[in-house]
Amino acid sequence: MSKLVRWLLLLSEFDLKYVTHKSVKGRTVAEFLADPVEGDEAVEYLFPNEDILRIEEKTWTTYFDGTSNQYGYAIGVLLIAPDDFYIPLAFKLLFKLSNNETEYEACIVGLEAALELRAIRLNVIGDSNLVVSHANRDWKFKEENMKAYHQALYILILRFKKLTCTHLLRENNRFADAFAALSSMVNIPLGAKMRPIIIK
Repeated sequence: MSKLVRWLLLLSEFDLKYVTHKSVKGRTVAEFLADPVEGDEAVEYLFPNEDILRIEEKTWTTYFDGTSNQYGYAIGVLLIAPDDFYIPLAFKLLFKLSNNETEYEACIVGLEAALELRAIRLNVIGDSNLVVSHANRDWKFKEENMKAYHQALYILILRFKKLTCTHLLRENNRFADAFAALSSMVNIPLGAKMRPIIIK
């Protein structure tokens, strides 16, 4: 649903009419702003509907997990919109990775999905102490093969207005863990279309 349609639906309950404004020449505006204020009192401009123009930036949440087992390599992500709409994502990876690399892949996919949905505030939650500690810059990376993952993660983090990373015990990260485990076991042919999962 496009933003315009959402706005139309939200505003349809009010009896609003669109009225075009006459254009104001730039010179008129410049002259108005250039005129000094007369007297000792400063002019206070009142905008009675200024709270209508305020946009509240809501926080999204993403849970991530990666798995590397005898069935393959996979990642699971659960995005939660501010209105509690759940978006599960699961991917089977067709290349070999270590468990830490799958965790990084999962976190990166979660951030990319959130950015794609235009989230600017995000709580990132995962059971990989390594990824969370690297994202928070608590730990320095030692393995050279993790450097590219760390750089990709940090570039994505910079695109958010606010981002927090929290470590969670594996037993409390069940949804993302289940998505990763299931997608590692299932072989879906390339190009197959999947129906969305509805979580109630």
